Amino acid sequence: LLAGAPVAESTFYSNVQKPGAIYKCDVLKNECTQLPTGVEKCGKTCKSESDNQWLGVSLSRRPSNGDILACGHRWKNVFFSQKDNQNKLPHGVCFQFSSDFSHSTHYIPCYRDHQRKFGEDYGSCQAGISNFLTEDLMIMGAPGSSYWTGSVLVYNMSSKVFAAYVDDENTVLYGSYLGYSVSAGHFLHPYSMEIVGGAPQHSQTGKAYIFTMEGNTLTILNETSGSQLGSYYGACVCAVDLNADGLSDLLVGAPMFSTVREEGRVYVYINQGQVDMKEAEFMLMGSDSYAARFGETMADLGDIDDDGYPDVAIGAPQEEELRGAVYIYNGRMSGVTSRFSQRITGSALGHSLSMFGQSISGGIDVDGNGYPDVAVGAFLSDAAVVIRTRPVVTVEASLFLPVGVNRSVATCVENGLPAVCVEVNVCFKVQGKAIPGLIELKYNLSADVKHKEAFPFRFYFHSNGTSNVTAGRVRAKHGETTCNKHLAYMRKDVRDIFTPVHFDVQYDLGEHRVGSRAASSLTPLKAVLQQREGQTNRVMNQTQFVRYCAWENCSTNLQVFAHLVLPQSYNNMPFFALGNGKTIMLNTTLVNVGDDAFLPKLHVRFPNNLHFIRVLDAEEKHVSCEINEEEKANTTLDCSVGNLYIPALSKLNISFLLDVNQNSSAGDLTISINATRENYENKDLLHDNLAYLTLPLRYGVDFNVHGFVTPTSFVFGDPDLMPVDCYNQKINYTFKVMNLGPSKALDAKVEIAIPQVLVPHPDRLIRVTDLQTTQGQCHVKNSSWPLKDDCNINKPPFYKDLVFYLSKISKRILFCSRADGTCLTIQCNFGNMNMGKEVTINIEVELNPAVLQISPGRHAIMQMDSSISVTSPVRDNGTIMVNDDVSAIVKLEAHNSQKLPPIVAQIIIGFSLCLGLAIFGMLVFCLWK
Repeated sequence: LLAGAPVAESTFYSNVQKPGAIYKCDVLKNECTQLPTGVEKCGKTCKSESDNQWLGVSLSRRPSNGDILACGHRWKNVFFSQKDNQNKLPHGVCFQFSSDFSHSTHYIPCYRDHQRKFGEDYGSCQAGISNFLTEDLMIMGAPGSSYWTGSVLVYNMSSKVFAAYVDDENTVLYGSYLGYSVSAGHFLHPYSMEIVGGAPQHSQTGKAYIFTMEGNTLTILNETSGSQLGSYYGACVCAVDLNADGLSDLLVGAPMFSTVREEGRVYVYINQGQVDMKEAEFMLMGSDSYAARFGETMADLGDIDDDGYPDVAIGAPQEEELRGAVYIYNGRMSGVTSRFSQRITGSALGHSLSMFGQSISGGIDVDGNGYPDVAVGAFLSDAAVVIRTRPVVTVEASLFLPVGVNRSVATCVENGLPAVCVEVNVCFKVQGKAIPGLIELKYNLSADVKHKEAFPFRFYFHSNGTSNVTAGRVRAKHGETTCNKHLAYMRKDVRDIFTPVHFDVQYDLGEHRVGSRAASSLTPLKAVLQQREGQTNRVMNQTQFVRYCAWENCSTNLQVFAHLVLPQSYNNMPFFALGNGKTIMLNTTLVNVGDDAFLPKLHVRFPNNLHFIRVLDAEEKHVSCEINEEEKANTTLDCSVGNLYIPALSKLNISFLLDVNQNSSAGDLTISINATRENYENKDLLHDNLAYLTLPLRYGVDFNVHGFVTPTSFVFGDPDLMPVDCYNQKINYTFKVMNLGPSKALDAKVEIAIPQVLVPHPDRLIRVTDLQTTQGQCHVKNSSWPLKDDCNINKPPFYKDLVFYLSKISKRILFCSRADGTCLTIQCNFGNMNMGKEVTINIEVELNPAVLQISPGRHAIMQMDSSISVTSPVRDNGTIMVNDDVSAIVKLEAHNSQKLPPIVAQIIIGFSLCLGLAIFGMLVFCLWK
């Protein structure tokens, strides 16, 4: 184990104050010694000062040969400060150690001959605050370059070429601290190598950059940004192939991300190819603890759970008041688990450690068991801990059952009597890397785990009384399959022979005997059971009872037929009239034309404005229904039918009584009936298991209208009566409209028509003086007929009066037709009329009798027919009118008085006197002769 101690005193240079040190520790002996370091010569204008250089602030290992790179970012060149103690240049220094620590080489990548200014270029670059080694590249962060804009420095150990990021386009802002963290991975393709650098102070939100190396310069390929001010996004970066697709993914730590205070977060970016980094929908957050600074350190551990995907460790060094913790997250095909699989604290390891998790390193197998281990530093405790990875056991479990169970064949003996039983074989195969000793597996075997709740378990084990559960153990060697045999006995009173019998085995690791160890090696660790994504330590298999069936796979074949019995019909179309208070009968027929149907059910689904009342003859037909109202708009009846099963080639008639909510609106309701069963039915036979019915809800309306008039007749044309007002005859009309139901009438309207002229004359015959209704509103419609509205009525000449009175008595009928302008039209809107509601309309009119004497057109008897008719509602999709034409006629007769005007009477008397004298003279003359 190598551990950096940045503020340690040197055992080699007593005149140097706290330069820091690199310790080499023997894990078995728990002994540590310092590695010699020092800078003797560094350049023409260079003089080394190693005081407080923080050697060991960053450590990394070259994967191929084990070379080590250790840096102290506060190493200073004091050449230009020898006289005035000014312009000490903190270049930073890194030491490369060979894997056997026999020799070391130092690098001062920021040193330039004759460079003396502190902030410009690389004068204060502080190289080595972070470092990372690959096969060919030595990567060092230099956050102090160019006035703390920062940079990333790369040395190619094969070509001996130094490269650096030069921000010529001002992409990175001043004070960004680029290089605070570094990493490297395969971002473009599996064989390329790209560099990652974090800039936690960029715009106060932080950024992470992915660079490609071209000659001696670095070019930005991709950049990601933090989402919160002051979160220090980019303080730690880790390139790791989480989904094992050959391309590196990226984790970026933001240890000061806060919801309350500095809980810390880690952003996850999955490489879609060609550096197309897709941010995950979640962030890693550890335990989300107060001031934990989760994400301050991260390390690629390799595949510690042997599932083929690399895993990562993330430190939260200030969690639990600086005690610290380390979290393990597992790589997966989709990327990484959102929840940690393990949380490790110093106290859990039996030590009181502070800032445990301040540094993490992984990927090295310390104990030689084939699994990479983890080293964790506890900065405030001057301690480092090696955490060994336990071997991972992969178990392949199998459960073998006979194809079928024959109830008539007893192959076992129970209490000296033949018994039906099932042979159950439980087998395990244990695999894994370098698993020592024997692995014991303990398991629980359960019989009939999916039995119907209404029935008892159908099988049991003798080893545990009559329980359906038994326990067992096996001891298996690596790569071998080991089996145990169990007998499950069938109960005598089994009634359910349709449902398959499921057996279930659940297992876990038992005792692990690892054997003794050599004195020069670490104690072998006991194995743990592998937990792959979506995997459970459970295996299930099934068998079924042997049945003699006519159909393939013993398939049932249910068919559903249904129809509604409705209380009303119109033109041979049944419907349900809202408000009639009657019930609906839903008749269903369930037919089984296949093999026996076990535990059949009918699921009747209908809208919530229908209510279930009961099933007719439910006890006789073994029908039991449960109401399911989980949906807001619909209700489902789940009805068990028949006694356990419906036999083959049989049918069952079931009638449901339903009620309709009287506040429902008109429309078509859909009722579905679906038949199910617990045993098998071929997919191509399922189409007739479902039936749909339409329930037409309508407003059924039947109006009754009638009217009367007072007086029913009157006499006009009396010459002795000379009224002052020409409209001297008062008439009262009364009309009554009643809704006989059975439903309410929506927007009820009527129209009343009263003759108002004597065609072809324009003189007004009547006028309305009062109009009242007991519901709604009525108004007089404007007439299209040109009316003369005064009392100057032209009287006929006397000879026409003479002819009229001498003529035969005749009768004329005045009537109205639709859209007739010769009639006075009154329209009434009653709104909604409930069933049984009666509305009365009272109309008071005044009539001008003189209009009836206009000639031509007058008759001795004038009959005025007034009509009332319902104009709304009309028959449509929501309303059914029981009677097509709803109207009534009210008759009013006007009788001419037949009294002669004085002048006509005088003419008739004079004419009669002359005629009488002439006749008398003729008689006298005849007698004289």
